[in-house]
Amino acid sequence: MANNYKRFIQNQFEKAKSTASEFISSRSEEQEEGIIEINPKFYVDLKAIADMQHTTVEAIINGIIVQYLESASYEPTLISVGQKEDNPLLYLDGLCKLED
Repeated sequence: MANNYKRFIQNQFEKAKSTASEFISSRSEEQEEGIIEINPKFYVDLKAIADMQHTTVEAIINGIIVQYLESASYEPTLISVGQKEDNPLLYLDGLCKLED
């Protein structure tokens, strides 16, 4: 009977380890979704700048992204009729973007 209890405890321990391992691996996968890769040369350059400015590479990149998003045009570019006649696919693209 002691062997059965010991085996039961061992099985429960293995299940707990397996569950914990799955939980940890799923969390690391979730974290990877927000990670981007940059060219190692750019990282070295940014790291040197960040060190001189007493900040981090992440802070610099976030600032660059904010600047880009503020300057990016969200308005669609208007396509002339002449361009559409030269390229009929532009007509199709316009039809696909029509709002209901």
